[in-house]
Amino acid sequence: MRLPNRGHRLHQPLAFLAIGLISAAIDGGVFLALHSAGLAPAAASALSFLSAFAVNYRGNRDLVFDAGRIPGALRRYSVLVAANFALSTAGVWLLVGVGLVPWAAKLTTMVLVAAINFVAMRHWVFPARARVSDSGRREG
Repeated sequence: MRLPNRGHRLHQPLAFLAIGLISAAIDGGVFLALHSAGLAPAAASALSFLSAFAVNYRGNRDLVFDAGRIPGALRRYSVLVAANFALSTAGVWLLVGVGLVPWAAKLTTMVLVAAINFVAMRHWVFPARARVSDSGRREG
């Protein structure tokens, strides 16, 4: 499958999905490996979440939002990651605590965090180059 050109309005969501799937594979794979090795689900989730940091940042910055080196973007991304780290770790802990199996708790938090990330990256982390109109032209 080939992604639409960068100017196309579907490029961002599809590229975000592709980068997200790669990051999720890293996150989920590391989680399963660590949990299978005996690490508690919340600890395995914390470490696996951090393992996808660089891939996710660079992929979103360069391929999804075509942002280049926008001043403050790495700082804003780091704040977003800290919030998502807390949400992901607490979400797995909470969902396992109420009886969900660890892999389902992790998957649930990954989907929630992904939705939050797209909106936050598009409007806050990489705002200058993120908006694309229906005609395929950048706004702003």
